Amino acid sequence: MEKSVAQYFKSDEIIFLSEMPELSFEERKAKVPRVTKGWHELCQIPHNVRFELIRDYWFNSLPNVLTFRAFIDRFFSQVDHVGVIASTSGLFMTYTLKDKPECFFGCPPLVDDEIAALKKEIDFPLPEDYALFFRVHNGFFKGGDTGLHSADRLLKERERFKTLGKHLTLGKETASTELLLPFYRSFDLDVYQCFYKEWHPDQGMGNVLCNLKEGALSDPNTDPRAFPTFLEWLTFYMEKVL
Repeated sequence: MEKSVAQYFKSDEIIFLSEMPELSFEERKAKVPRVTKGWHELCQIPHNVRFELIRDYWFNSLPNVLTFRAFIDRFFSQVDHVGVIASTSGLFMTYTLKDKPECFFGCPPLVDDEIAALKKEIDFPLPEDYALFFRVHNGFFKGGDTGLHSADRLLKERERFKTLGKHLTLGKETASTELLLPFYRSFDLDVYQCFYKEWHPDQGMGNVLCNLKEGALSDPNTDPRAFPTFLEWLTFYMEKVL
């Protein structure tokens, strides 16, 4: 587990908090001031119990969509270890995979009051399945990737896209960056997955791939990189390494 995680933090000091179950909350807080009470308690319990709790937490926090629940079952069947680490770049829950070098990292979640405050502050309607994911992680990524934005980064990217003033190709039409909310960035490139305010499949809000360098969006009618829901995109993102 430690080797899989350490490869992504070569210049950082890493503290494997979940490998120190004996620490009190005060002792853990002295090492990592950002650690929360909930994550401290996760570090104190045996791994098999922590694994079950986290898997169930994903199920209980997100919408009851059968295809997504089946995917989460499949994902956790491939997870070898769920841990908690701290580095100079943040506090993370780690999901290392069986017989694979890749792993996923998630930042501490938001509470419901913080999610409600985010919805009020951002001038863009957040799809409900996306908003609920903040209960699980406030920032989530594959090792080496930029990944899903935290709430703070989401607000900054929303303002940036509003002021870009670009019109991007979308099939035979164009769409303004003001109509987009970038919730994911790919490997620090100008490539984003964005909610598109004008696309409402099944009364929800779809998301499209945005390539700012090429000035283009994925066409929902022809491009498989456009997704009707956030959970469908998340499945695509996580499933690629399984």
